[in-house]
Amino acid sequence: SDANRTNNPLSVAIFDIDDFKKVNDSKGHIYGDQVLIDVAANIKNSIRISDVAGRYGGEEFMVIFPNTDLETATKISERIRQAIESYSFVDGLKITISGGIKEYEREDMTELINLADKNLYKAKKNGKNQIVF
Repeated sequence: SDANRTNNPLSVAIFDIDDFKKVNDSKGHIYGDQVLIDVAANIKNSIRISDVAGRYGGEEFMVIFPNTDLETATKISERIRQAIESYSFVDGLKITISGGIKEYEREDMTELINLADKNLYKAKKNGKNQIVF
């Protein structure tokens, strides 16, 4: 990886929509799909041009922050969380996300993602609607 060769920082964040199953169960899958689209748009609008974002499966999204230390990745992730928390979804529904972040420290990519995912789990366990690093 470039981060390994150049000693440039790299951070990864994984976000999960809080209580998304309840949205699908109460509003239906078409509505849930629109929520996914709106969350993705909010993420895209909150990150920098150099960052890479995508859906990671289900209601999870991943953002890779190249040349970004943990402190900066946390600030951007918090901006994402706040954007989604304040966004007006259809029917006035309020949506929140939780996130886990990990800065690259020479682990392989699978381990880096697993560690970010563990931090996401901590955010969920600690009450949701927060970023853990």
